[in-house]
Order: sequence, then structure tokens, then C-alpha cells
Amino acid sequence: MTRRDLLLGAGAATLAPLLPALAPDWQAKARRNLRLGVFTHIYSRLPVADAARRIRADGFHSAVLEHQFADVRFDPLAPDWSAASKITAAFEKAQVRIAALAAYYNVVDPDQARRQHGEQRMRSLLTNWKRLGSPIVCTETGTLNEKSEWVESPDNYTDAAYAQCRDILAALAQHAHSAGATLAIEPYWRNVIDSAARAEKLFKDVASPALQLVMDACNYFRDADLPKMRPMLEEIFRRVGSHTVIAHAKDVKSAPGGQELPASGLGVLDYPLYLGLLARLDKPLDLIIEHLELDDVPRARDYVLAQFDKIV
Repeated sequence: MTRRDLLLGAGAATLAPLLPALAPDWQAKARRNLRLGVFTHIYSRLPVADAARRIRADGFHSAVLEHQFADVRFDPLAPDWSAASKITAAFEKAQVRIAALAAYYNVVDPDQARRQHGEQRMRSLLTNWKRLGSPIVCTETGTLNEKSEWVESPDNYTDAAYAQCRDILAALAQHAHSAGATLAIEPYWRNVIDSAARAEKLFKDVASPALQLVMDACNYFRDADLPKMRPMLEEIFRRVGSHTVIAHAKDVKSAPGGQELPASGLGVLDYPLYLGLLARLDKPLDLIIEHLELDDVPRARDYVLAQFDKIV
């Protein structure tokens, strides 16, 4: 190498940090990786074939299956496999992929009979996922409130409640792993796993690839947290984003007693940031619209789609 080559090389090295790097196109990544879907219960008053066709006509490519339609129902505790086949065949024909199975139940329910019923249903779905269309089976993390699974309890935030929830989810994750399935938990501030910090601890304590996350950022915001939306969203993704296997699209807004979780576009969620953080996970994900009625589907869908143009 000549002295001139060395000098040119040194000059290039000096200038290199001054040259602008090409920023990733997060809008393009979001459009490529985030596949819009919906919960099937919104269409449950229709016969299954009509529901599947309507979901596709409404612009969705995937759905979270809840197994109940006007003409057919599937009960995991008394499985009718012909009913299951009718449901999955209708979605396959309509070209709507089953993104996940809904098995939501209160995993720490103080009512032992209700808890056992929910757990048996969950285990059945995990065991039989291949006949039902998706290996991802979703649940909440539960509350010790005796009256409602949607209301908090002061006992939720104790070490004993965390240990109980952890042990139950660890056993279910082990069952999921044996079945080749994925147990996806959805934290909520009124549940035992109420924060990104607790969810992060759970994933460390239950180090199973079969235990993963339903990313629903709205669930973490108590009313007092809403002014801190940007740093909280970033913290949620920093702590647990890598565990995301499916994401939800709804909204959050202030309300007496805590907050409300309306349909997309009816609250204050920073959607461009939320979608940008999902894009930065850099993997295919189903983004499932929820908390809406059938006649509100076009508005909510179009609102979410419009937010892709605002991602930076």
C-alpha cells in the first residue's frame, strides 16, 4: 500500500462518521410485518362460513378464534371434531388465517371450580391446537377478586399472588411445550401480572420458550400514567417486547375509577409510536383489532391503517 493510499484511507475514516446513515424504513417494515386481524366474536351472530367471508371482505387476513358462531360451536371440554373441522375449513376457504386461539380465563380465580374449568379448557386447546388452526393460545393472568375477573384486588400485588400465578403459568407452559404450542399471556394493570416489570420478572422466572406475550400496550396504563405515554411505551417494549407473538389494537382513555379501553381511534394511545415499536421488533406479527361492534369495524380498521403513514 502506498503513502497516498494510506492518506486516502485515513481521510475516508475521518469522514465516515460525518456521512448520514440510511435510516430503516419503519413504515415499510410495519406494512410488511404487521398483518391486520380481528377477534371472531365480533362476527359470532353469523353462520361460520358467512363470518369467515365477511372477515376477509372487511380486509382482515387473520383472526383470533373463539369457536362460537350462529350455526356451530366448539366446546373444548366436550370436543366435537366435526364442528372444529367445519370452523377451520370455513376460515381456510375464505383465506383467513387463524392467528391464535382464545382461552382467556382467570388463572388465579379464588373460586376453585371456575379456575379448574378454565384450566381444563386451556389444556384441551393447548393439546389439540393442530386440529384448531393455531399453536398460539392466549389468556389473561388473573385477579384475586372474587366477584369479577376484570376487577383488581389489593392481594394481586403481593409476593404470594405473584408466586401462585407464576407456578400456574409455569405448569401450563410446560404442557404447551410438550404439545408444541405457545401459551401467550396478556398482562393487565388489574391483574396479577400488572406491569412490564412484573411481566419481565415472570419471563425470567419461567424460562420457557413456550411462554410468550400478547402485546397490548393499552393494558399497562393506569389513569395517572397517561401523561407518561411515550416513556412507558418505550419501557414496555424494552422490557418485554422481544417476547411478543401477537399484538392487539384498541385504545385507552381516562375515566373515573381508572381508565377505559375503547376501540381504536376513540382514545389517546400514541398509535404511530406503538406501531413503530412493533415494527422495530422486525418480525411478522398479527395485529388484532378488538373492543368494537360489527358496525364499527370499518371505522376502526381505517383508523389503524391510517396510522401506518405516521410512523417515523
